[in-house]
Amino acid sequence: MARFVVQVVPSREDAAARRVAALGGDAVQACFPLRRQMLRKKAGAWSYALEPLFPGYLFLASDDPEAVDQALRRSTQPDLVLGADGRLATLSDAEAALVRALADAEGVVRSSRGRIVEGDLVVESGPLVGLERLVRRVDRHHRAAWLDPSCAAEVLLGVDPSRVAASVLPAASHGIKVGLEVVSKS
Repeated sequence: MARFVVQVVPSREDAAARRVAALGGDAVQACFPLRRQMLRKKAGAWSYALEPLFPGYLFLASDDPEAVDQALRRSTQPDLVLGADGRLATLSDAEAALVRALADAEGVVRSSRGRIVEGDLVVESGPLVGLERLVRRVDRHHRAAWLDPSCAAEVLLGVDPSRVAASVLPAASHGIKVGLEVVSKS
């Protein structure tokens, strides 16, 4: 099953995902925006909130990308943007592995918990367990970590990162922000 990314109008991801699934019919196995679970303090109490991981992007899985591509081209909705060549943008193997490793079945990247032991991050629960090498930076105050997607090929697939195609994931220069609560530091 191949995985693709479709650009949509930010803040309209849910409506666009329903429309893409309807347009693609049986050819679309899954279509969702990725969301991250972050701890937020509101009125003095901590609680989890969901926010878009990649605002304006949908991830879809299909065994018949040609049928999905043609269905999306027939769409009269102006808010669906395909790749630069007018086709679905295909995720590389490393990017698809990163999405599978981080997101659950609903497309949510849950918050992780860990500790810092002698200067090294050790993640004890959540999707970052075993993926500590992807973490570029930890912000204990905001309970967040920034991941380096360029390391995904090496960490997840054991492949030399220089042999991986250019990324279609819209990562900022400082990485992909996900939830990480560091409960202790020694």
